[in-house]
Amino acid sequence: MRSSQRRRGATSRRPKRAASSQSGSDSRITWVQGDERPGPRQLIGVLELRSDDACRAVLAERTQVDGRCHVLLARGAWGGKDLHDTRWWSMVLDDDLKVHTIRNGSCGDPLLARDVPRIVRALEELNLLKRDTMIAVDDGPAVFPRLRRT
Repeated sequence: MRSSQRRRGATSRRPKRAASSQSGSDSRITWVQGDERPGPRQLIGVLELRSDDACRAVLAERTQVDGRCHVLLARGAWGGKDLHDTRWWSMVLDDDLKVHTIRNGSCGDPLLARDVPRIVRALEELNLLKRDTMIAVDDGPAVFPRLRRT
């Protein structure tokens, strides 16, 4: 059964909590739970990347986030941004808590080609990068950092 088919009829689902590995968790990853609301189920998150390359992420089931949007998830978890050059990017995750897509989304920060190496490092540090993660770049074509070109 495909993931999207499982979700459609699901009333509750318990994704893995330890995003960094199955044996433990990373304190830089926060899992937010809230009241269940109607709507399509999808694991979402926000990657925060600071100018000093410090990173963290917040993850949630979309139907448990006020307004069902990424920026409200980030604000609920962290308050506002503490520095002007801190960047927030929207993520959609798979059932294994690996990033399927990362983009500017409702967070509003542009995702530029020059940001890709820093984003890849952050996702690797947080153990969120998978083979076919797509980085939707605003100023160029989408980037698939782990796929080899043939």
